[in-house]
Amino acid sequence: MEERNTSAGERKGSGLSPYLSPFGVWALALGCAVGWGAFVMPGTTFLPLAGPVGTLLGLAIGGAIMLVVGVNYAYMINRYPDAGGTFTYAKRVLGYDHGFLSAWFLVLVYVAITWANATALPLVFRNLLGGLFQFGPHYTVAGYDVYLGEALLSLAALELCGLLCMYGKRAAGWVQTALAVLLFGGVLIVGAAALRSHGGDFGSFSPAFVPGSPPAMEILRIVALAPWAFVGFESVSHSVEEFRFSPKKTFPILCAAVVTGALAYIFLAVLAVSALPEKYGTWTDYIRDIGHLPGLEGLPTFYAVRELMGRPGMILLGATVVAGVVTGLIGNSIAASRLLYAMARDHLLPQWFGKQDASRTPKNAVLFIMLIFLPIPFFGRTAIGWIVDVNTIGATIAYAYTSVVAYQTARKEENRTIQLTGLAGIVFSLLFFFYFLIPNFWSASALSTESYMILIVWSVLGFIFFRFLLYGDKERRFGQSTVVWIVILFLIFFTSTLWVREATQDTARMVIHDLSEYNTQELRNHRVALTPTEARDTEYYIQTQMDLVSQSLMKNSLLQMVLVMLTLAIMFSVYDLMQKREQEMEVRRIEAEQNSRAKSTFLSNMSHDIRTPMNAIIGYTTLSRKEKDIPPKVAEYLTKIEASSGHLLSLINDVLEMSRIESGKMELEIVKSDLVKTLREVRDLFITQMETKGIVYTVSADGVSNRMVLCDANRLNRVLLNLISNAYKFTPKGGSVSVTLTQTGATRESGSYELRVKDSGMGMSPEFAARVFEAYERERTASNIQGTGLGMAITKSIVDLMHGTIELETEQGKGSEFIIRVDFPLAGDDGKGDGESAQEENSAEARDFSGTRLLLVEDNEINREIAVLLLEEAGFRLDTAENGKIAVEKVKASRPGDYQLILMDIQMPVMNGYDAARAIRSLRNPKLARLPIIAMTANAFSEDIQAAKDAGMDGHIAKPIDVDKMMDTINGYIAANPQKQQK
Repeated sequence: MEERNTSAGERKGSGLSPYLSPFGVWALALGCAVGWGAFVMPGTTFLPLAGPVGTLLGLAIGGAIMLVVGVNYAYMINRYPDAGGTFTYAKRVLGYDHGFLSAWFLVLVYVAITWANATALPLVFRNLLGGLFQFGPHYTVAGYDVYLGEALLSLAALELCGLLCMYGKRAAGWVQTALAVLLFGGVLIVGAAALRSHGGDFGSFSPAFVPGSPPAMEILRIVALAPWAFVGFESVSHSVEEFRFSPKKTFPILCAAVVTGALAYIFLAVLAVSALPEKYGTWTDYIRDIGHLPGLEGLPTFYAVRELMGRPGMILLGATVVAGVVTGLIGNSIAASRLLYAMARDHLLPQWFGKQDASRTPKNAVLFIMLIFLPIPFFGRTAIGWIVDVNTIGATIAYAYTSVVAYQTARKEENRTIQLTGLAGIVFSLLFFFYFLIPNFWSASALSTESYMILIVWSVLGFIFFRFLLYGDKERRFGQSTVVWIVILFLIFFTSTLWVREATQDTARMVIHDLSEYNTQELRNHRVALTPTEARDTEYYIQTQMDLVSQSLMKNSLLQMVLVMLTLAIMFSVYDLMQKREQEMEVRRIEAEQNSRAKSTFLSNMSHDIRTPMNAIIGYTTLSRKEKDIPPKVAEYLTKIEASSGHLLSLINDVLEMSRIESGKMELEIVKSDLVKTLREVRDLFITQMETKGIVYTVSADGVSNRMVLCDANRLNRVLLNLISNAYKFTPKGGSVSVTLTQTGATRESGSYELRVKDSGMGMSPEFAARVFEAYERERTASNIQGTGLGMAITKSIVDLMHGTIELETEQGKGSEFIIRVDFPLAGDDGKGDGESAQEENSAEARDFSGTRLLLVEDNEINREIAVLLLEEAGFRLDTAENGKIAVEKVKASRPGDYQLILMDIQMPVMNGYDAARAIRSLRNPKLARLPIIAMTANAFSEDIQAAKDAGMDGHIAKPIDVDKMMDTINGYIAANPQKQQK
């Protein structure tokens, strides 16, 4: 997807309003990356893992890796300068499924960091000001003391920063910049004091690494903490629309943020070993006891500043720490709100989240963040720490996605440098991800049991929310990638396994500790005292047993995880294969539908285009035969032309009908029908031909007691015509053809019928009889008999549609018999005899058309001339129109009774017959609007007849015109709708 690389400031009138300078963007990135943890982690985490030198090298390497990730971010920011960061890049390149997954974990990252900074404020003041804010109700959460005064302090900081971001984003930018300068400047000053204290002698750095561990491994442990240490530097990617400069300048700014952040961590790490309490000779002794030391001694950086700089240094350090906390609150609130805004803009969240004020600030998104912050200060630092532990997982997911989309985009643009940084970012992100997720495997510590549970809950909630998005996805943006929900499923399975492991290990540790305490107490009760050596041996033994339990749990957990991952991989492969097959089937279905529509259109056009000239041939032949004094030779020619025309029309009908059957377009039209009458009509149709050829022709329906049924009379008639015409063609002079209809059974609802058509003709060979119902099959010995070989295939298809059966009994040289068995629903009203005769008599009397005036609408001049001649010969008076528009105008200008009926062609220029019929039906004069309209068209398929009915027409006459059928149809509607004739 191509997009012009412009800054948000160039896209006026849309998105967020630009207000950030390059310096402001640096302040946002640094403020989000460096917070309270930078002042605590060097002494509590970094030094125990790698020692001073290992920490410095690890932080430098980790910063370099973050710069690689920063290259990928800068590339994508320049490519897609929109709010949303990783979410925007993932949805654009990989699709909305991946965009959702990245956004879901990024929300947790920014919210968790904000909570961590807010709850750090009480720690700052508790260590610098003592118990100043420890007032009001007091309670404990997970071993952490919560005071109302400290909770209110955190809450006030959260809400004040939120209000500043909500109603004064420019002021928030200035405050952020000022505090970021204070943060970095303060760190530089205290760091310089630490370096000056060494005076070029770094003996306090000895030992350089943690004794007993390979230095390379120690450095890698610090490198692995880089996502935790620098998370937030990428937050500026959510505010790109608010840059007052070109996004091309982003990378130098990110570089500056990462470098200054790395320097801040390095200076604070040096500070942590710059001053040791008197009772400790080396930093290793000091750090070993750090968890048991009270006050400032338990915070090496704070202790060092007090010892090196005194009270002024503590004031400066306090201001620096507060600056770090507040910049984290402001920066992450801005990042989270812009991410929510971007998600709302793409309809992943309600539009309420994307609402902006006059300054184009997403105030509702900021308000939402403020609201979810309200209860947080009351949960205590320990509980919030569980959530903070998880944010590194979310950060590595975001880094991985950004690296993936950078690589894919660069590959399309053949940018080898970004391809390289993209691949490197992917590898680093995956290593970081599993480093933190797998406990005590290659990392020095594990996530807490509660942190695993939080990750599980957040993943499950993501699954639920994704399901919600998928359900409401009207644009079909989601559900395009199985990778997303497989990843979420993997996280749930994987973390639940680790959670069970950690919970089991905690329980085992507690049980072993309780057993040890119990045994020690029992020994005391029996006045048995352990020597120091025995106590150490006991403690060592217990620890050894606990290590065995841990190793067993790790081995079993890893085996379980491998099995789960293997199962997921297989499931994904199977599901992916199934989805591909479904997609292929869907593509084939769509292609088949398109082909079917194309075929239907072709057949409709062919039917129309062939029937139109056939109408002229048959019409002029009919008119010519009515001329007086026709020479015998000409009369003979006309007879042959008429026979050939009829045969050609039959061939056309068979081919078109078979094509419709093959495309599944043939449907039955169920109407109330008289089986006996249908049989009589077919008898009358063939009786002259049979007598001329000298064939004994009998038709019997004596065995029918329920003659009125519900069936497709036209299709049944077609079956009879096919069977009897075949019998006629294949029976020689002097032979016999019999048609017998019998009723073999009946219930209240339906009747069972058997139809037999038997001839004494040439019969069929066994080979041909086996395939007689296949399309285009003809008996080779009957090559002198005309036909398409489709009649029996069509007959079989119609019988199948009627849920009946057709059988053939034949013997070559003796004849053939076709047997059809079918059930029809009964329609009741089986009256016969006088009623039919009376109806026929009335019909005959009503065939006087003299003076009846019709409106003939026909654009083809030849067809119009033929119709006029035929109708005038029958006594009609005619008015003609060349298209539908003229016809509507003539009807509109007429009086009721001027026209008794309208014959309407369909395919006409200016206005077609359907539109003309609708226009007439909508006329204000009800008598004109109710004029009978009969379609007289070469569009002769069943859907064409239905389309005529839908347009408001009363009947349908197919071209080529069968004069008798045309007269019967016209007579029926004129008799049913008598109006005064204008003579």
